[in-house]
Amino acid sequence: MSKITVSVIIIHYNTPDLLNNCINSIRLFTKDIHYEIIVVDNHSSIKPALAEIKDLLFIQNEENQGFAKANNKGAIHAKGQFLFLLNSDTVLRDNVIYDCWFHFKYTHKIGALGPRLLNEDGRIQYYGSILGRHQYKGTEARKVTFLSGAALMIPKDIYLKIGGFDEHYFFYNEDLDLCKTLRKKGYDLIYFPKAEVIHFGGKSTVRNSALKIQAYKSSWYYLKKHYLNKLFKK
Repeated sequence: MSKITVSVIIIHYNTPDLLNNCINSIRLFTKDIHYEIIVVDNHSSIKPALAEIKDLLFIQNEENQGFAKANNKGAIHAKGQFLFLLNSDTVLRDNVIYDCWFHFKYTHKIGALGPRLLNEDGRIQYYGSILGRHQYKGTEARKVTFLSGAALMIPKDIYLKIGGFDEHYFFYNEDLDLCKTLRKKGYDLIYFPKAEVIHFGGKSTVRNSALKIQAYKSSWYYLKKHYLNKLFKK
């Protein structure tokens, strides 16, 4: 058996059609690299049909553990040297996994790398707030301050060394927290626009008020962890 280079980790919650489209795009476009696919299902009521897909590990959670904890569970089971965290509501446009890995391999000090995200209509989907959008313009790889967890490549050893995603985040802002931690540790975050991923965005949270509440809680936790706690210590 060939040694696995990249473990693609996908968290699934009640969007089996989107998940199948995502997996199909991986199998269609990914070439010249050994990879595995790990799907962590967060206790979906609508189960995906993945029995016929080879080289795929399916992990069934007995409850909805949230995005951060589910990714950490996938990382523990991963056999690859690199993790490619990928939302279920994404579709690869080309040989994204190989291209990201190749750039990673020959560039030093990278903590994480993210491809260009596109909306369904092909327009660029910017990361973060409107104030930081200038970082994601142009066609050349560049160092940035934030990368989206919708499609993120990171060495497994670095991910585990920093503790993975902070599991206090159930949903939302865990990627912002991870990026801040990596930068504090001296690692660079690289935006790699030559690789493109279509991100439909929020399909598993539509009309889900419980997850929207969790998003607000995560925002508060991030503010408290990185800003308010330091403020009150002074």
